[in-house]
Amino acid sequence: MKKDKIVHIFAGAMVAAFIGLPAYLESGNLFAGLWSALTGGIIAGGVKEWCDAQYGFGASAKDFGFTCIGIAIAAVFIVMLHFGKG
Repeated sequence: MKKDKIVHIFAGAMVAAFIGLPAYLESGNLFAGLWSALTGGIIAGGVKEWCDAQYGFGASAKDFGFTCIGIAIAAVFIVMLHFGKG
């Protein structure tokens, strides 16, 4: 796998975690954490690809897909945190 794709996965996971984890931990509501993580990650990934298109770097649906994989990883982590509390 190319380094660029790994960076997209990592960036998607980090953005989603930085937004979703505080929302979940503050509210204790799984839905709030997941919604925040997914929404924030998708917006950040979309804006990044839009900027690539505007500045001639070439937007890529594949790059956005890899960003979404990272977002999903963060979402799974939030779910595991919620159900792992016992």
